[in-house]
Amino acid sequence: MRWFTLAVGAAAGYLLGSAEGRQNLQKMTQNAQTLWNDPKTQEKVGQAKEKAQAVASDAKDKTQEKAAEVKATAEEKKESDVNEDKKDQVTVSNNENVPAANATGADPDIISDPSTALGDEGPANA
Repeated sequence: MRWFTLAVGAAAGYLLGSAEGRQNLQKMTQNAQTLWNDPKTQEKVGQAKEKAQAVASDAKDKTQEKAAEVKATAEEKKESDVNEDKKDQVTVSNNENVPAANATGADPDIISDPSTALGDEGPANA
């Protein structure tokens, strides 16, 4: 890397420091401008721009499609998580027998007859 830097510095010093170097630099500049302004070169530049725009447009479309997929997946996951949370929630009952079921060790989710006290329905206390 040091040799490369030394070579670039020497070339720049030659081109900018000597009269012959400045003439060579001027010739290179004119040649580059002539090449750039050539109609064939400009045609190729136009083709490259069109291709780059087409590739960018395709990439943009694919990115938007992928973003929509990711968004839909995230919404499905969120909905699934909400449903899982609802499964884990214990519903509050306005049935007065639930505390009685808890006191007797009966399962409050299994209530056969709300009009009968759970103490009478639960496991036999012998």
